Amino acid sequence: MVFWLCFYLFFFFLAVAIGYHKGNLVAGILLGYVLGPIGVLLLCLSKDRKHITCPYCEAQIHKRSYFCPKCREKVMAVA
Repeated sequence: MVFWLCFYLFFFFLAVAIGYHKGNLVAGILLGYVLGPIGVLLLCLSKDRKHITCPYCEAQIHKRSYFCPKCREKVMAVA
């Protein structure tokens, strides 16, 4: 029983960490709590909400950036 509890808690905290990193903490908590390892898989395959792709150099930049740090072009992010 202790093994399964540790297994479940590990995947729960992993899902929360991935959800926080991708900007979707609530989904990380819920998917980790309800689905465990399947929730981790779903979060890994989900879209990153914190970053967008620069239309000029294809670099990953923060969603609220005004300029791309790589190519220094103005980025008009659609929120």
